[in-house]
Amino acid sequence: MVRVLFGLLSVLCSVTASAQSALTCEQIVAGAQAGLEMRDRGASLNQVMAETEKGDLRERFKPDELAMMRRAVRLTFTSEISIHELAETCAASKGGATRR
Repeated sequence: MVRVLFGLLSVLCSVTASAQSALTCEQIVAGAQAGLEMRDRGASLNQVMAETEKGDLRERFKPDELAMMRRAVRLTFTSEISIHELAETCAASKGGATRR
C-alpha cells in the first residue's frame, strides 16, 4: 500500500519534473496528497515520513527540496494546512497565480 502510493508520486514527479529537476508546486502538492491517502488508509506519520526518505525521491531531489516536501507532507498530514492552502501558499511564494 505505502509503496504503491509513493510509486504513484514518483510517476507524478517524473511527469512534472523540470530540466533542472527543481521541486515544483505540483510535486509538493502531489506528495502531500499521497501522504493524506496513506493516512486515510491507516498509515502513521512516521510511516509516511519514512517513505519520503527512500529511493527515487531521495535521488531525484536535493536535500533542501526533500526537506520542503517532508514539511508539506507533515503539515497536511496533521491538518495544520489543507491541500488547497498548500497549493495557494506555494503558488504565491513562487510568484504564480493562485487557484480558485
